[in-house]
Amino acid sequence: MEPKPKPNKCMNFYRTFKYDESRPIYARILLKLKLTFIILTTVILQVSATGYAQITLKEKDAPLGQIIQKIRRQTGYDFFYNAGMLLKAKPVTLNVANATVPEVLDLCFKDQPFTYRIEQKTIVIQYIEPRVLQTSAMVVSGRVLDEMDRPIPGASIRIKNAPAGRNTVSNGNGEFKIVVPSDKSILVFSFVGYKTQEIKLKPDQAPLLIRMEIAENNMKDVVITGTGITRNKNTFTGATATFSGEQLKAVGNQNIIQGLRALDPSFIQLENNKFGSNPNVLPNLEIRGKTSISSTLQDQFASDPNQPLFILDGFETSLRTIVDLNMNRVASVVILKDAASTAMYGSKASNGVVVIETVKPRPGQMRINYNSDLNVEIPDLTGYNMMNAEEKLQFERLSGRYIYYLGAESSPHFQLDLDSMYAERLAEVKRGVNTYWLNEPVRTGFSQRHSFYADGGDQALRYGVGLTYKKTTGAMKGSGREDWAGNVDLTYRKGRFNISNQIYINGYTGQESPYGSFADFVNANPYYRKSNAKYLEQSQDNIGRTYQVSNPLYNAGLNNVNSTKNFAIQNNLQLNVDLTRELMLRGAVQVQKAITTNLNFLSPLHTSFDDSSIFERGSYKNSRTDNFSYNANLMLTYGKVFAGSHALTANLRADIRENDNQNLSFQAVGFPSSSNGNPSFAYSYKPDSRPASVVGKTRTNSILASANYAYKARYLADVSFRYDGSTAFGSNKKYSPYYSGGLGWNIHNESFMKPVTWINTFRLIANVGITGNQNFASTSSISTYGYDSYINIYGQGVTLNSLGNPNLKWQNSVQTNIGTDLVMFGNKLSFNVNAYQKRTDPLVVAIDLPSSTGISSFPINAGLLNTRGLEATVKFSPVYKPDQRVVWTLGYTGSIYKSKYDGFNNQLASLNTKQLTNKTLQRFKDGYSPDDIWAVPSLGIDPTTGMEMFLRKDGQSTFRYDAGDIVRVGNAQPTIEGVFSSNLSYKGFTFGMNIRYILGRDIFNTALYEKVENISAQGLANNQDRRALYDRWKQPGDVTQFKSIALTTKQEMSSRFVQKENMLSAESVNFGYNFLQNKWLKQVGLSSLRLNAYMNDIFRISSVKRERGIEYPFARSVSFSLNATF
Repeated sequence: MEPKPKPNKCMNFYRTFKYDESRPIYARILLKLKLTFIILTTVILQVSATGYAQITLKEKDAPLGQIIQKIRRQTGYDFFYNAGMLLKAKPVTLNVANATVPEVLDLCFKDQPFTYRIEQKTIVIQYIEPRVLQTSAMVVSGRVLDEMDRPIPGASIRIKNAPAGRNTVSNGNGEFKIVVPSDKSILVFSFVGYKTQEIKLKPDQAPLLIRMEIAENNMKDVVITGTGITRNKNTFTGATATFSGEQLKAVGNQNIIQGLRALDPSFIQLENNKFGSNPNVLPNLEIRGKTSISSTLQDQFASDPNQPLFILDGFETSLRTIVDLNMNRVASVVILKDAASTAMYGSKASNGVVVIETVKPRPGQMRINYNSDLNVEIPDLTGYNMMNAEEKLQFERLSGRYIYYLGAESSPHFQLDLDSMYAERLAEVKRGVNTYWLNEPVRTGFSQRHSFYADGGDQALRYGVGLTYKKTTGAMKGSGREDWAGNVDLTYRKGRFNISNQIYINGYTGQESPYGSFADFVNANPYYRKSNAKYLEQSQDNIGRTYQVSNPLYNAGLNNVNSTKNFAIQNNLQLNVDLTRELMLRGAVQVQKAITTNLNFLSPLHTSFDDSSIFERGSYKNSRTDNFSYNANLMLTYGKVFAGSHALTANLRADIRENDNQNLSFQAVGFPSSSNGNPSFAYSYKPDSRPASVVGKTRTNSILASANYAYKARYLADVSFRYDGSTAFGSNKKYSPYYSGGLGWNIHNESFMKPVTWINTFRLIANVGITGNQNFASTSSISTYGYDSYINIYGQGVTLNSLGNPNLKWQNSVQTNIGTDLVMFGNKLSFNVNAYQKRTDPLVVAIDLPSSTGISSFPINAGLLNTRGLEATVKFSPVYKPDQRVVWTLGYTGSIYKSKYDGFNNQLASLNTKQLTNKTLQRFKDGYSPDDIWAVPSLGIDPTTGMEMFLRKDGQSTFRYDAGDIVRVGNAQPTIEGVFSSNLSYKGFTFGMNIRYILGRDIFNTALYEKVENISAQGLANNQDRRALYDRWKQPGDVTQFKSIALTTKQEMSSRFVQKENMLSAESVNFGYNFLQNKWLKQVGLSSLRLNAYMNDIFRISSVKRERGIEYPFARSVSFSLNATF
């Protein structure tokens, strides 16, 4: 018997499983096998030494097994062999000093019936000559590892060209065992995200050690949930979408949001018509519609209640971090859409989850990767349809601007002044004065980003170091951002332990344009000359009121400041321990600290202070926000394959999190005219104010249990349960359960599908579950108090700032999803379709309280929101020759969904009254959508009088506007929205195009409402839309869309300003070339080089003419990218 080896302190563990010749003979009869069964060792030891170790041994007639153990202890090398083989080994005699491993092994295996081969730090022992078999069948076992020598559970192992049902998968420790019909069989190893490998077997095959290599183009099959749980999409029942970093960068090189909105139909970026392309404003994002209706419950530390949750390298992060993230660091992005995929995030998952994984260090000699991204932004002013100088003067004349009017009175003196004013302006127009003010605050912006990443190491220790700098120049003069970041990644693996640590330091400085709002330049009249004067004109209107026309260029020349600075540091530590071949323990801790400061100074010379007291001219506001958070989790994973057919993976995880925020701010007013913004020169604090401090702290904890089961990769099941606790909700409702269940069927793996060779994948999935949303103020459930600024002899008063609701329930969504994946004709044609329903019940709403309470709003649970939708992705490749690197793929994505309120009854009557008072277009009523547009129906303009006719609820027409006639007149949600795409890859060349379409969307055209009609007497001093001159009623008999040009009274909103929009826009057009296998690359020290060019938002065709970018214009961009690896 082989002597028992002594414990080895240099290694974590070592096991040898031996074959017992006395096993029952029925197993051999049943399988017709003569070979012994092999059970592998479970871990391959990794050490960082280079070259062969030195061995000193002196043995006489020692068993070979004993010699192997001593070699292992002296060198750290691991051995792979069938323990039963050593029973036939001859004794070994040797005497060596400082010999290499191959020299000692040659002596050991001399005259033995075995031989050996060395694979990195593993020595595999195998027979020299094949043994005579009674049958051709045999058992092959082995282990599957990833690129970092970690076990891969769930890897597929099948016999090439064998019938369906003969395959198996690796267990939780990466081990497998499969019966093959012949020693000449070929095994095929595959796993999502890795290259498929084929291994040709040999007689008396030794245990196989398979190291999988990452395949960039297969990342779409990996479902990384961000919790440490990685699913194989082929056996997962959730609705997900996976994109590699290369796919995202094929759309654009600015940020990952740009790529996701073009690639996935459920990921929608809502148009921000107010702030356009302002680089300092975050986008509004939704996945599968809204789940919340209230923004009044947010505090300054909360995010948009309809925004998805973002996970970066396993930890929750902010949208700002994601937008600023260097795209070259991104390895993959996974969108989790339904309950089966998001329920593991419990109370934060109703809006979907976006999981981002960054590039990890790779072993080998150090590589240096350099990326340069250059971007040119061109302001898009095509949405503006403003009058020129001659048109504006004519419009003013027709509107009665130069006719004195004050009731029945007339004044020749004032009329003479108005006639003189008109003559002066007309003379300027005749001289050719026609200032295009829209050009003054904008520019062609040039932006650049440079990043370096160096990585390398061996199988035990790997490192990665990255640096990034980005300077963004906005479309408005003076606006922009500077971002910088650095990261250090370390990974160490030895035996059962795998430790990784990431340090990420980043910061930014954002500057708003000193030119202020773009609308000020849009409103400037073109018959004024450009100047540096404070006022363009000081005059009177047609009723004798004196007014001053401010010069927007004057304010831009002052020393105004509006900047934001941020510094953040975070550390992520993760530890994985292989407890047994089936059990793995994972733990992770994140600690993060961030400081954000904002400075806003407005010069006392600014025209906005013209009507202020001299002691209140000029303002200074300074605020600082400190954030500290920690997040820790611990997870136990169990994975095992039973009887070669039943694959089970189970996870048990616990999380804790605390988030501390503190904001300090003060505002000072009154500065000397020559002040540079130093607060020490301020005259006082803002009236009735003092320095403010806001503190917010939230704590959450949770426990998660999940399991995934697959039977022969045909029948699939997923279940998960999470129990969440949070201080953000009522003290009487601190905890809430969340769960999901899903079923799937891989029809293509059924035996009856074998003759249908043209179907590659046919999968059906269905799931249901409950998720939550807690993007609300941390004080919604508790009352808060504050000290007021008034002090008397009795002390300082206390006021109730907010009234909490201790019975506030968690906002939960019941989600259902049914979907299918169909791939045909050798991957040339694919369909992915999902139908879903989200029922959020109850909603959290802030209702108005009586003024006697002193509280403006109170959070309650009221009503529900039901959303139903359908999304589809279709891809077809007319040319598909991946082996020749020639592929042309046409794509289509489409999304349809509708939402409806229910269960409000009359609870939100006060809120609807407030909406009416504020003249908004939204209402909260049962049976209607949050996207519905509410207004009084219009019958058009009466050709005789030029007045608008309205439709009353009783069906009668009237000239009188009545708010009681307000009904639903449109819906802002498109009938369908998606993207057409075309991507061509030819050798090293690539071309891609993504065209977005929107059909059947109703919009309220503010340009028609504010710049064509409803132009007051004071508003005549501003420039207006051309349609105000050409399309308004002028005389009896005119059939027009707009009221009389002479009317200067303001009217409430009607359906006449709601228009149906159909739109096409070029989201992305890109060209690229990858230099492959070029001799000159090595000559200049490069291993790879790739060049790309992009055009984003290069054109937009819409059926509606409207202004886009009210305070900050939209922009078109042309970009260039260079990637080089040394």
